[in-house]
Amino acid sequence: MQTSRIWNRDLIKYIAIIAMLLDHIAWYLLPFASPAAQAFHVVGRITAPVMCFFIAEGYCYTRSVKKYALRLFLFAVASQIPWSLLHQDSSTLSFNMLFSLFFGLLAVHAAATISRPALRLLAVAACIGVTYWCDWHFYAVIWCVLFYVLRTRRKTALAVYAGTVAFYILNSFLWKVYDGQAALQAAVNMAFTFGLFLPVPLLLLYNGQKGHCKGSKWVFYVFYPLHLLAIALIRAHLQSS
Repeated sequence: MQTSRIWNRDLIKYIAIIAMLLDHIAWYLLPFASPAAQAFHVVGRITAPVMCFFIAEGYCYTRSVKKYALRLFLFAVASQIPWSLLHQDSSTLSFNMLFSLFFGLLAVHAAATISRPALRLLAVAACIGVTYWCDWHFYAVIWCVLFYVLRTRRKTALAVYAGTVAFYILNSFLWKVYDGQAALQAAVNMAFTFGLFLPVPLLLLYNGQKGHCKGSKWVFYVFYPLHLLAIALIRAHLQSS
């Protein structure tokens, strides 16, 4: 058996879920500059792009786009309470990643079904715009559409994705410098973002199969709000003790 054959959808999703858990533990429970937190953040960059990839995959295989979108939306709403608990000290409006994936799915649907180029572009742009307040902002929607449009050319899709990551890193660095950080300090603070390149080799190993675990599609939906709630409760306990 070739090594690549073990990399089905379920396995890659489980890797992404573990990466997300480590990343959120680092953000909310560990000092940012600690070696453990930095390592967890590097690994955690896997999750968002991988989930965007599988939004595009899921759109191609789902029997009902409406049910798919409704499922994403309902779990996004359910996840917002623990997400808000974790961001209650923030001065800016913030919505969780499932909202980003929901609008990513809508953008993919628009790209797939709207025949008029101008109207199609407007619909996708609208989905990008509303994610301004969501986790991963407009990058999640762009990645969902990118992976859908180039779904038959995975190497090309991942090369373009890598280009968006390079832009993201450079843009983030320049904004930090513009806000007054020294260039060296800005580079150190965002070194973990290079973990965004990790999904490239991971997705190149994907064999196109969904796996053999029944009900696996529900794992991420259920785990997402539950792990946020658990981390919020742990942090509240630590802060009160």
